[in-house]
Amino acid sequence: MKISTQRLIIRELCESDYPEFERTLNGAQKSCFGNGEGFLNWLISQYPAMDIINGLISFGMFDKQSKKLVGTIGVGKHDDLHEPEIFYYLLPEYRGYGFATEAVKAVTKWVFENYNIPYIIGTVSTDNVKSQHVLERCGYQFVDIRSLLVHVTNERYDFKYYRYYAEK
Repeated sequence: MKISTQRLIIRELCESDYPEFERTLNGAQKSCFGNGEGFLNWLISQYPAMDIINGLISFGMFDKQSKKLVGTIGVGKHDDLHEPEIFYYLLPEYRGYGFATEAVKAVTKWVFENYNIPYIIGTVSTDNVKSQHVLERCGYQFVDIRSLLVHVTNERYDFKYYRYYAEK
């Protein structure tokens, strides 16, 4: 899978992406698989199925000019809500330049071209206004504020819940 946008190449990750990919990981992602390399290998193993209903897929976002990884984006079953969710992470030095909006629009379009699902959700921390604006610019509709006990961290998480509906 490869999506080309104005400034990005969105593609499957590979082992050689690891040094840059490791910078995108949080502690929970590393600890669930022993280390970041284990997590990357697990993500790579998900590509043959491309199952966003029961699993997840995560791609790298690469700057077309520099070829550098600027972040990750993917879609998959939310562990706790059990709905297909879009998720993304930009490395700090690439935030504020519209890369997330560009990638979310492209991946959302790709999902509805390749999967017969009624909607995708987006969840964003209530204090992450910039990420909320990304979803809104991409056509995701705010539904409500929710609270959830996240099983991986065993912590309560308040978030804004968005949906993007398939166009009929």
